[in-house]
Amino acid sequence: MRDTNTWMGRPIPDMDKQELATALKTAIGLLQSVPSASFLRSDVDVRETSAGTAVGRTFKWAFIPAGQLWSDEDRREAQSRLDEFAARHGLQGATVRFGRDRLEVEVPGRLQVEQVIALQNWLDTERETLDVSQVP
Repeated sequence: MRDTNTWMGRPIPDMDKQELATALKTAIGLLQSVPSASFLRSDVDVRETSAGTAVGRTFKWAFIPAGQLWSDEDRREAQSRLDEFAARHGLQGATVRFGRDRLEVEVPGRLQVEQVIALQNWLDTERETLDVSQVP
């Protein structure tokens, strides 16, 4: 089976290292030329904090306030998953916070567009991991 992804009319699997590097630089330039807010979904909010940037979203975890539901062990496990994710995405020092009905990640410093998108995806994954409606 052949990969159907192309860049500038060329199949990506057929591109050499230099062509891939050029394509990546161009794609990053395109991402950075668009306002970050245009990449945000309506269920995710991004705000500046005194320590950096916070990305969070509200959940309806079976209508039970998350701050009263999750144990310290749950919080440590979520932080451990975030630490692994952060190392791969240049988000070292990121901290996960559980609110009454939300999950938030605070990252030291400003975020690139691709980091915001990655954090949105991480929050979705955590929602599925922590969803109490799936607990037997």
